[in-house]
Amino acid sequence: MRIKRLLVSLAAAPALLLSVSTAPASADTPAPGQEYCSSTGGGLYFSPFGKADVMWAPHIRQLVQQFGATWDAFKPVTRILSQAGEDLGITMPIGMQHDSIGFDGRICYPGGFSITQTSTGKHARIDDGFAVRIFPCGAFAKPVINGVRWTKEVQLASCFAPEVLVSVAGIKDGGLGGGVTPWHFNVSPFLAEQVNQILGQPVLKAGEPLFTLAPVLKFLPFRAS
Repeated sequence: MRIKRLLVSLAAAPALLLSVSTAPASADTPAPGQEYCSSTGGGLYFSPFGKADVMWAPHIRQLVQQFGATWDAFKPVTRILSQAGEDLGITMPIGMQHDSIGFDGRICYPGGFSITQTSTGKHARIDDGFAVRIFPCGAFAKPVINGVRWTKEVQLASCFAPEVLVSVAGIKDGGLGGGVTPWHFNVSPFLAEQVNQILGQPVLKAGEPLFTLAPVLKFLPFRAS
């Protein structure tokens, strides 16, 4: 039981970081199902309400523009757009109905997102949920790459566990204010290999910045914007 409690405590830290503020989002695409990582059955969670914003690294946004790619999102994940319509990242709700902390150390989130190179039709998507872990630290999923779904969980991004464990979330609209320490994710070897194969050139390197995650927790159901 002590080991399980430790896993839950450690898993709660990234949930804290996956509870962030939100920006305007585009139209959503319904996800086909939550077979891989579903929180619909409830379970443990860090905050009853909140959202998590994932902001793409500048280099990632440049690559998307350079190769003429487009983003989409699967509910409840939505895109974060600038006023000019540029894709900045994605946002997802957290809380009692949207995340689930398992005894295996995974924090599960439903939905997902996709990216498609319009000129070739090549694509990659996560449509049945994704997970965050502390050990090993990173983001995981069973992606669909050019129509082929991976049957085993793969690591898409890596992170630094001590940074996660010392990060502090701010509480918004619940009465208390606080600062936010961003949580940095980097490109995994698997993701770099897949992207480079799809594009036919070495444009992505393992270990370079992929996205940041900055949390805001909410403990009241209203004013959740």
